[in-house]
Amino acid sequence: MNSNNFNFADILKVTEDFYAKATTDFLIGYHFRNITDFKTHIPRIAHFWELQLTGTISKPDELPYRLMGVHFALKIKKGELGRWVLLFKEVLESHRKLNPEKKNVFDLWETKINFFQAKFLQHPHLFHQDA
Repeated sequence: MNSNNFNFADILKVTEDFYAKATTDFLIGYHFRNITDFKTHIPRIAHFWELQLTGTISKPDELPYRLMGVHFALKIKKGELGRWVLLFKEVLESHRKLNPEKKNVFDLWETKINFFQAKFLQHPHLFHQDA
């Protein structure tokens, strides 16, 4: 991917905007409000996305990412995963409109989100089962 026109600051801004939206969301906000240290959490997530979007990471000490294990402990519901995807895509779309010259990166990011959604759905044990 050509990421010359997209840098860590761009990724961090999208990540911050997503967390601002997700934290106040009526359906999934409670998961995000349980995070006690946004000062380190948000940059860590931004570095995860940097790796996904560029194939490199500017802060390798953030590795490894144990995506499935971390989220298993949250006991999320399938609908909450869908809500996360919807909110993230809304944030991406708002940034895509503001930065049309970076459309290719936002398109790739959306593809990555779809990939991770499918990956999560392949592991039903990750989801809380309502009685």
